Amino acid sequence: MTEVEEFYDFESSYYDKIYGIFSQDITFYKAMGAASPYLEIFAGTGRIISKFRGGIGLEINPNMLKRSSNDFVKVMGDARSLPFKKHFNTVIIGLNSLLLVPNDQKSLIIKESRRVLNKGGSLFIDVINGFTLKKGTYNISEFNDGQTVIYLKMKAKRFGSSYQLKYSYTITGKTNKNVEKTITIYPIALMELRGMLSSENFEIDRTFGDYDLSPLENGSEKLIVKAKAI
Repeated sequence: MTEVEEFYDFESSYYDKIYGIFSQDITFYKAMGAASPYLEIFAGTGRIISKFRGGIGLEINPNMLKRSSNDFVKVMGDARSLPFKKHFNTVIIGLNSLLLVPNDQKSLIIKESRRVLNKGGSLFIDVINGFTLKKGTYNISEFNDGQTVIYLKMKAKRFGSSYQLKYSYTITGKTNKNVEKTITIYPIALMELRGMLSSENFEIDRTFGDYDLSPLENGSEKLIVKAKAI
């Protein structure tokens, strides 16, 4: 089992609880004019794509799909070889998902996204902006439904061209446990991403530094791109 598989096999049990209330990115995509038909790559449990009527969510981890309580068209598959023909007007690669693979595989995923997008369609990419994560602990999420309480924190450590993210879960309820999981991500800066997009017949329409439509700056922790298929 790979590091990514192990991480998401564990997190699939808690994903909707941890991230279910997060909606800023969904509001952003709608404000940016995301148009049907919709596809989300790395859809997880469908937190995002389920908010777009008729949306299709592609996910490689079977447990993420099986444990999802969201309503969307669930497709199990690999982002590097999409099981679709040209059909979509919107493709979403959300919440750092593109960073799960090294740059050569990022290029392949972008190529596949262009293959299934209609001309003039939009590709949205939401990632950390290069190596801008700060030292220290990030409070990722707090969940409490009266039965289960989850606190999730994260620390990042840089190793060359990657970050190792250490997630600490404190879970109380029917069972009490403290769990640590690590996952490696491969950040990318705008210049590199622009080159990948250009080589696959995309042009960047707009860039942002956060979901509130604030402009992208050197110190922005987020890099959000809307690219047009040409």
